Amino acid sequence: MTTTLSSRPFGHTLVVSLAFSGLIMALQAPENAAAQEWRLEPELRVGVEYDDNARLRGDPTQEIEIDGYILEGSAGIAYLTQRTTFRVTPRLRSRVYDEEIDVDSDDQFLDIEWLHETLKSNFTVRGDYSRESARTAERANADIDEEEPEEIPTDETGFVFGNERRERFRIMPQWRYQFTERLSFDTKFIYTDTAYDENAIGPLRDFTDKRVTAALARQFTERTRGYLGATARQFESELGNTVDGVGLRAGVASDISQTTRFQVEIGFEETDREGGAGTDSNVVADINLVRSLETIRMLAQYRRDISAGGSGRVTARDSVNLALKKQFSERMSAGVGVRAYQTDGLGDQAVTFEERDYREFHAEFGYALSRTFALEADYRFSQLDRSGTEGSADSNSIILWLVYRPTPTIW
Repeated sequence: MTTTLSSRPFGHTLVVSLAFSGLIMALQAPENAAAQEWRLEPELRVGVEYDDNARLRGDPTQEIEIDGYILEGSAGIAYLTQRTTFRVTPRLRSRVYDEEIDVDSDDQFLDIEWLHETLKSNFTVRGDYSRESARTAERANADIDEEEPEEIPTDETGFVFGNERRERFRIMPQWRYQFTERLSFDTKFIYTDTAYDENAIGPLRDFTDKRVTAALARQFTERTRGYLGATARQFESELGNTVDGVGLRAGVASDISQTTRFQVEIGFEETDREGGAGTDSNVVADINLVRSLETIRMLAQYRRDISAGGSGRVTARDSVNLALKKQFSERMSAGVGVRAYQTDGLGDQAVTFEERDYREFHAEFGYALSRTFALEADYRFSQLDRSGTEGSADSNSIILWLVYRPTPTIW
């Protein structure tokens, strides 16, 4: 299994195939021609970056201070109709540093989203592909712009002190079928495939994680729905570890008002490690609140989940995510975000580097110079405590951006 996980070119062919498949489905959608719209949404960003501890090392003698330049460009292509949305966004990013050339990187990303609704069902496919430096890929971010709590990832590991590159592909199809006005069925599949550059002595290991969920939901009132569901997973790593898991979850989601959504979910997941290594049962939960006003957006979430990562094993993770963004005027906006998590290894075979406490504070400020040019400032304070290894480490990162966003081309 090790050879299979390490050597297959899993990302490139599959992502390109998905992009073309979504494009063909969008073209074939039987929509009113007058309601169809193609959009090209390009963006170019040029930035200067400073980080006083780029690899989050706890030993002061091993801290690396970097300053350099970032060039990033993307070209979103979107197809919009009354019932269908298709968007594919390729993005390239290059980081160049003056003195620490071993942290230079050329990174590639591709995001795909396809949504289609009929009278009785909704079908959604989201996918993303990335190949980037492990230094940035493995650092959890407090994403101020994230609007959906379920889209916040849980698979970062905190190992940012190597020169490896991480290649990850993730696909998330989701289907909802409405039996009646009050009764519906939801199912979702999440497949994640992650590979790292070959490094026999490094702590990062290739892995795949497959999860499927199914739930039966009932609409109790116009604004409140409850659901009961089951979940199953299989985790495989380059180390030869296989973990199977099953669980049950129940939850209530409510639109408290036209601007506020609240959800609480609780359940358990039982994991079984291959070869009789043991079985663990853990409580899982997701409590979140999203509030969207005309000029303010807020997200608050507490989540406890079983998380896959490059350590080669699954872990139990408690995380808190907070985000607040304010539009002060047509030209000026600002936001703050906090992300904190604690991970614990499962079972007697867990090793110390799986146990980590991570905290990040993120602040950003944006000012529009014109309709197409903007200035942005991005500050992050990160702190990582690796239990039993290097102890605590923290870093301060500042990026100043000049952003060019031309008016989307519509045809």
